[in-house]
Parts: sequence; C-alpha cells; structure tokens
Amino acid sequence: MNAFNPLETTKRLEAAGLERRHAEAIASEIGLSKTDLVTIEAFDLKIEAALNRQLVRFGVLMSGLIALATTIIGTLISIK
Repeated sequence: MNAFNPLETTKRLEAAGLERRHAEAIASEIGLSKTDLVTIEAFDLKIEAALNRQLVRFGVLMSGLIALATTIIGTLISIK
C-alpha cells in the first residue's frame, strides 16, 4: 500500500485549479479517512473471532438440546 502524502495531494489539487485552503482541507480529510481503513489481517482476525463465538454458542445450544431430549426420553420411559 502506498503511503499518503498530503503535501503532494495539496500540490496536485492546486495545480488542478483549487485554492490552497480548499486543497489543504481536502488533503486533510483524505488523510483522516485513511486512518479508518482496515487491513485484511485485522478483518480476518475479527471474522475468525466472531465465528469462534458463534461456534461456542452453537455448541452450548446443542448441549442444552441434547440434555433436554435425554430428560424427556428418560421421563417418558419411566412413566411407562
């Protein structure tokens, strides 16, 4: 990824006909917005963590359902 250079961006915007204060404001906003970007590695880690949480929740749910089914079957057998 290329590093953002606000000075070069300001110069290019001025060369395109913008006033210096407008060019600086635009370059500043672009620079601030680039800090909010997410890397692929960070995104992958977040996705993996979310999937792991869902897997744990699913495991707990399945354990509860198996325990409930076993209890119901046990109760039905003991009634007969």
